[in-house]
Amino acid sequence: MSPEVRNTHAPRPDPGLRWAGRVLLLTTLILVTDLALQPGHASRNTLLGPDKLEHIAAFFTLTVLARIGWPLRHWAWAAIAMLSYGVTIEYLQSLDFVGRTASVFDVAANIIGIGFGVAAAELVKRRRWAR
Repeated sequence: MSPEVRNTHAPRPDPGLRWAGRVLLLTTLILVTDLALQPGHASRNTLLGPDKLEHIAAFFTLTVLARIGWPLRHWAWAAIAMLSYGVTIEYLQSLDFVGRTASVFDVAANIIGIGFGVAAAELVKRRRWAR
């Protein structure tokens, strides 16, 4: 068996960009959590409601920021972390004192956003590292 050969000439991710991604991810997580848990935002739990675009956009952004912040980790790490976050938000919304309702359609929209985020981040990573 031969030892694994690694490309030692591949560009390393910029540390400043990684830290910016991490700070922006934390800031965005705080903002999204605050918005998701504010009472009184009654949305219809429909498959194609306008709020689903907000879910897709939010989780696309969160996933891309996670990939920027931790570019050397496998893409599945970001997907699982963001899915866990989305399910946690929906669980918290189901609690009576929050004044919101949980929706499986919201989780589905989150998954779509995560998928788009992973795809976009991986495409950029491959194009950048292919140089």
